[in-house]
Amino acid sequence: MSPKVYAPNIHVFAFILQTTEEKEKDWLWQTCDQIIHKVLHENFNLMQWLDLEKEPDNPTVSLIKADEQTEVAPIEGAVTFDNSCNNSSTNSSKISIHGFAYPLRLYDSYGLWFNLHRPEQENCQKTDDVDIQLLRQLNPDNCLLLNGNHNSHQNFLGETLIITAWLSSEQDPQNHEALKELADECLKAFFPQDYNIPPFARSATLFGSSIFEYGLFTQLTNYRHILVWFFSYTETEENFDSCQQELLDLFFFRAKVVKAFQQSRQVYQDANQEYSKIEEEIQTLEKFGDEQLTAEELEQLSKKLKTLPKTALDYTNLLRYLEAYKNTIAINARNYADRVQQIRGMIEDEDISFLEKFSLENCADFQEQIQADLGYFHYGSSLLDKAIASIRGRVAIDKAKSDRLAEEKKEIGERNLQITILAVGSAIGSAGIMASSYALVTKEDPLLPPFSTPVPHRFSLSICYSLLFGVVLGMLIWGGDKIWQSYKNRQR
Repeated sequence: MSPKVYAPNIHVFAFILQTTEEKEKDWLWQTCDQIIHKVLHENFNLMQWLDLEKEPDNPTVSLIKADEQTEVAPIEGAVTFDNSCNNSSTNSSKISIHGFAYPLRLYDSYGLWFNLHRPEQENCQKTDDVDIQLLRQLNPDNCLLLNGNHNSHQNFLGETLIITAWLSSEQDPQNHEALKELADECLKAFFPQDYNIPPFARSATLFGSSIFEYGLFTQLTNYRHILVWFFSYTETEENFDSCQQELLDLFFFRAKVVKAFQQSRQVYQDANQEYSKIEEEIQTLEKFGDEQLTAEELEQLSKKLKTLPKTALDYTNLLRYLEAYKNTIAINARNYADRVQQIRGMIEDEDISFLEKFSLENCADFQEQIQADLGYFHYGSSLLDKAIASIRGRVAIDKAKSDRLAEEKKEIGERNLQITILAVGSAIGSAGIMASSYALVTKEDPLLPPFSTPVPHRFSLSICYSLLFGVVLGMLIWGGDKIWQSYKNRQR
């Protein structure tokens, strides 16, 4: 037989970033309507109660219209509901369930404090203890776990779920082990069968009564924050009621911290992948060696100079996101600590170290982790900058060498062309000289063998003078070219 508790409550503190997108801005209020319909089979339509533009300059304000607020609500600015109409039906549960919805704007976000509970009194009579299996009836289809819904809003920050209950007369408030077992049983009853219940994290005493926390940050991807709080003394409930707004703020700042750290882990994964790509790029540079780059290698490095700056920009943006998440955690951790101090001032001589642990330990751990990530990844940014500078210098030097070699080859080719033209021109000129000189050979003055006459033939003299003139002119051209090349080399 399942254990019993008295007047159990389920509190859902859910938060979402404001958005102007028409299809998404009312998601939280529509979700509230869906829960009420599933649990109490009523059409609530929370939107009819809301004024989203109410007191725009007020950072924290209830969004319920002033003339629509319920006087009997446990917190000012909330609206109540119950299933009293359904109880008249023979097909409905005989156990009455009451609740309230407190929608509000908190800075850049919306919040919803949603409550379902079994009343402590009905018709001025104390209600009976109820089986903890009632908790499952209050969570059909796991509808109260908003961040477990696959259709949850992309701007959803998270939620804190608190199950409170008074201990029955048979339970000993001092038996911590028994209360821990009872808390486990409450969670088993609350969640559907075979559901992976969040692991136990720690337990403590808050406002004089035992409280148990579930959900580990080591399981950050599927993290759930759930508290089971057993009221042993009236002072516990009174203190809880007196600190309602401060506790709501605490859970809001807590949700922002956890969301920022979750997002930083995704950025960490992306940055780590980019860092691996950077290392691969650096390793590919080693294959080029120290020798003169070929035209193909120069083209490859030139392409890298176009892609690596974008890689560097994307990588730098990832580091900037990590910095932003670190700052978000720091700001909201300070806000959280401020609310803890406010609670300490409101309730003197109370041990609230259970609430302090998050800001003192968890937030500090989150910031240290991100700082360590930044220290590791900043090396990659420096490595990438050096690689870009190295490639740019290498390409510039080798391209200059390649251009100079190409220019020299061009000059050699042009010089060879000039020599060829000179040779052809000389040959043509010599042929012309030969042809014109041959006219000097006549019958009256025939060409005789060398040294057979005391005076050389006019043809022989013409040829010799032409050859001598050609040799002298060629020497002048060749020498002038050498002097010009030497001058150009000195200029370089």
